Amino acid sequence: MQELLNILNNTKNTLDNYYEIHKNEKFYNKRNSPKDYLEWIDKKTKIIINSPEFIEKSKEYIVRGDVVWVEFGFNIGEEFSGRHPAVVLKNGGKTLLVLPITSKQPTEKQLASKTYIELGKIYNFKTMKRWVNIFNINPISIERIDFTKKKGNIKGIDLDNISKAFLDSDLFKYRPAKNNL
Repeated sequence: MQELLNILNNTKNTLDNYYEIHKNEKFYNKRNSPKDYLEWIDKKTKIIINSPEFIEKSKEYIVRGDVVWVEFGFNIGEEFSGRHPAVVLKNGGKTLLVLPITSKQPTEKQLASKTYIELGKIYNFKTMKRWVNIFNINPISIERIDFTKKKGNIKGIDLDNISKAFLDSDLFKYRPAKNNL
């Protein structure tokens, strides 16, 4: 019990220090701001607290090709952050393998890499151009899904294009190490 209290106090001190460092920053329209980080800590804690209740909500069946809203949280650098729709590639029970969806147009160089796939219509979602990047594949806990939002889905051709991009990439190709004997 004392060890847990010590960790809690250390965490509070660290967060107080973080707040003091960033309290005067202007973060309007800035992604991954200190405000986003502190909001994520609050959300994540609530997810953990509500975890037992969440299992009941998550009984909705989720299959490959479904598009769900995911809270990716506060991440570092180029990692996906925030709340985004994502294509479900695999349902492993309490863990899903997903590809986050973006509406940001990839550059010509990114498109030439063949790792970005433009999606067709996402049913039950607003019509607009959207892409996935196969290098953003992400295992997530089912608890990151917002079940209060409508679920969508994509057609098989989009899943085929995603699968082809994985096969054509070097992501899963086995290359034996050179034997330098």
